[in-house]
Amino acid sequence: MAKFSTGLLIGGIAGTLYALLTSKKTGQQRQREVANYFTDLTQATGDVQAAVGEFAQAMNNLKQEMNQTLQPAIKDITASVEEAEFEMSPRVDAINKRVEVINDAVNSITPDDTK
Repeated sequence: MAKFSTGLLIGGIAGTLYALLTSKKTGQQRQREVANYFTDLTQATGDVQAAVGEFAQAMNNLKQEMNQTLQPAIKDITASVEEAEFEMSPRVDAINKRVEVINDAVNSITPDDTK
């Protein structure tokens, strides 16, 4: 692996030197191109930093929105469910008692009673 990376580095340096030495551009043209490249790179880096900042702000806004709307809604839903359970409890108990009576009646039927 070390031989490969060393060869890659030497090949990259040799290729760069060959391109610089055989290029028909002047030194000033190359300097301008390199300066433009780094200017573009700096601008792109700034754009990425700005995008990351905007993303962080959007995440913060989402968190605040969730805290302001979602949590109260969950509390309201929970309270409504608890109230419904409380109101339905006597009805459910009555239904369960009737089902028990029906089950007892069905279980008490003997095969002779069905004829």
